Amino acid sequence: MPGGRRGLVAPQNTFLENIIRRSNSQPDSSFLLANAQIVDFPIVYCNESFCKISGYNRAEVMQKSCRCGFMYGELTDKETVARLEFTLENQQQDQFEILLYKKNSK
Repeated sequence: MPGGRRGLVAPQNTFLENIIRRSNSQPDSSFLLANAQIVDFPIVYCNESFCKISGYNRAEVMQKSCRCGFMYGELTDKETVARLEFTLENQQQDQFEILLYKKNSK
């Protein structure tokens, strides 16, 4: 039976699939998903809207840290970056705004 071993070879994560499906159905939704169980929280998914807004293609974003340090610029607030680092490292919940730059911006 060809489909019988699928779960052993490529386990499905229906939770993430549901998040992706719901978010992609919203026209103004731009997002990244990261793996919080691996050091530096690598990005494991970014939707097409994020790619269009940021100017980065999916291959440039995947496996980079969810901190998005590659998108920091001159005016990105250092205190907010420190707060982001603290929040991630201590597995806390927080909300803040951070200035990120598009690929073609300096």
